[in-house]
Amino acid sequence: RYVICYTGLEVMNMKEKQFSTGEAAKISGLTIRTLQHYDNIGVLPASGRTEGGRRYYTEDDLIKLEHIVFYRGLGFSLEQIKEKIPNITAEKKATELLSSQKIMLYNQIDSIQNSIAALEASQEIIEAGKIPPWALLATFMQSLEKVDISMWADYEFSDTQMKVFSEHFQSFEDVVEFYNTWKRLSIKAAAFYEAKIDPKELIAQKLATEWDQMIKKVTGGNTEHEQAFLAVDDNRMTWNPAEKELIEKAEPFLEEALQFYHQHK
Repeated sequence: RYVICYTGLEVMNMKEKQFSTGEAAKISGLTIRTLQHYDNIGVLPASGRTEGGRRYYTEDDLIKLEHIVFYRGLGFSLEQIKEKIPNITAEKKATELLSSQKIMLYNQIDSIQNSIAALEASQEIIEAGKIPPWALLATFMQSLEKVDISMWADYEFSDTQMKVFSEHFQSFEDVVEFYNTWKRLSIKAAAFYEAKIDPKELIAQKLATEWDQMIKKVTGGNTEHEQAFLAVDDNRMTWNPAEKELIEKAEPFLEEALQFYHQHK
């Protein structure tokens, strides 16, 4: 690294501080063997080797190591950390890193809620005297696990849509709540349809009631606001393939259940 000394515009070579494996282990609270393992599998490669062939780490490496320890504490596997951890450096803003970590946790929570929705659907189907579509639910669990909720941040919403959504979603947490409710009900609807549940049955009408309440909550019952959401629905070609397949499997059942619901409520 080079810095300019303005007292005389003298350029000095500033050697970056190096930490041995033992020092890095002591600072992080990990063992030397663990750091060696992280290096070998590429989770945290050492920045280099000394003339004597020993590993050394830099301050940037120690910052990355802090985040690795953090992710491990949250239950992420080393493979997940290796794939998802950002290119952390001392210059990277802490808020940006925390936002990234927050998204990762939301995705983890989303995956758990998908599994809960599948279990609930299976229980309700069995109680209705039918056989749950195990293969379909297993396929959804595998495909939906790969969906990253942050991809919706790159979706090109119109100005009108953004105005409508900002009225009903006061925070990112509101968006996540709607997204998870939509996915949970869609998983159930797809499972009910595959299990040949009658849309007029009690469990189907309970689902229709929840769906209607979800729509009213995010639109306020405003028809124009509903159109903003329908415009997103009409543009499914830009959706993640797993989400697109889910709603297409759920839609036939939802249409029949909601039609009966509105006729008899």
